[in-house]
Amino acid sequence: MKFFTGENVPLPAGCGTLTMIRSRSGELMYLAQGQERAVLMDTSVGIRGLRALVEELTDKPVTVLISHGHPDHAMGVGEFETAYMNHQDLPCYQAMGSLKERRDYVEMSIGPEGERVPEEEYLPLLPDYAFQELRDGMSFDLGGMHVDVYAFPGHTRGCMVFLLREARILITGDACNNSTFLFDEGCSTVEEYKAQVQEIMERLDGKYDRVFVMHQVREADPKLLSQMLLVCDQVMRGEADELPFVFMGRKALVAKDRNERCERTDGGYANLVYNPERIFREQKA
Repeated sequence: MKFFTGENVPLPAGCGTLTMIRSRSGELMYLAQGQERAVLMDTSVGIRGLRALVEELTDKPVTVLISHGHPDHAMGVGEFETAYMNHQDLPCYQAMGSLKERRDYVEMSIGPEGERVPEEEYLPLLPDYAFQELRDGMSFDLGGMHVDVYAFPGHTRGCMVFLLREARILITGDACNNSTFLFDEGCSTVEEYKAQVQEIMERLDGKYDRVFVMHQVREADPKLLSQMLLVCDQVMRGEADELPFVFMGRKALVAKDRNERCERTDGGYANLVYNPERIFREQKA
């Protein structure tokens, strides 16, 4: 069974092409192609075969952009020549990318009935110098298509989001979605995160019509950012639903009630998974 599959995403004429790539462990990646070059946004857990699929999809030179350093997004870069990541996330990439942690995550994600991935199919960690630095304000010209880069710290210190300028699509990845993790020590407090949401909203105002994420269902509510501001406010006022949550042994709270598919039961979209001891700036260690 293939670990990666691709699906074409229709775009307006003249905006290049976009393919969503899905892994068996549930991550979504995006291959954007212009007339001259291509960009692959994220690389999943580091299992061989992603490059082979990308080469089936394009014959153009491919540059990899990593949204953040977590092991379910950054570990496949070893199959590619050119990869960019915000260097603030290098410690997170090195600390969390062990083979055991990745295998535990993949096996949890595909479930007990899923086909196991042999150990030799996992790519090794790369040294820090393998990554060129991805910086706020960078733009990648693919030929008739631009991928613009914006810093959106919170989920990690070096978290970045991508704007497909001509297609008017914002790819927020894990920086903002329906289960934004904000409970590790490297995350922002909820108060700090709210300020980042407000800032990115102002910077991106009027530049996008659609929002894509990197887990579960591709397309998010286009009002994701404004909804997230409301969720942050509810958490800070003590008005959240405070549902208990455990992820790979780490405990947290979920802000808004949701079903088993992570869909909010009140019909909203944005949601936070947070540490109740890291809500306000003064609580931060």
